[in-house]
Amino acid sequence: MSFQEIDPEAGLYITNRSGESIHVTIPEDCLAIQIGECVQILTGGVVVATPHCVRGPRENWNPNSSTKVARISHPCFIDSKPTFPLCMPKEGCSREDVTKAGSGQGKVPPLENRWTEDGQTFGSFLQKTFERYYDWK
Repeated sequence: MSFQEIDPEAGLYITNRSGESIHVTIPEDCLAIQIGECVQILTGGVVVATPHCVRGPRENWNPNSSTKVARISHPCFIDSKPTFPLCMPKEGCSREDVTKAGSGQGKVPPLENRWTEDGQTFGSFLQKTFERYYDWK
């Protein structure tokens, strides 16, 4: 497969603080690290999670090729053990500092509806997050 077979519009997109979607290009000799909401909680909102998505190739991309690249990234998710307590720093921040930082631009369920108390376990947070994102009925 050559780079000409990869849809230039496929790949990682982030949402900046103004709500604009931006296509991220990562140089070949670099590694990108996406930090999520757990780090936002643990840092008291100093480090802010960034809404993101990965787009596959457009349906009509490169119709002369039989190759279709479905995804051009390789995620590696690192999670805490389910009993890990998600606590904000003891001093210098409030629950509002943590939950309002970034605010997801309406693309992510509000953090305050999923991280319901300081010290909530990662497992409980993950369950509430799944419940907000998916309708299990």
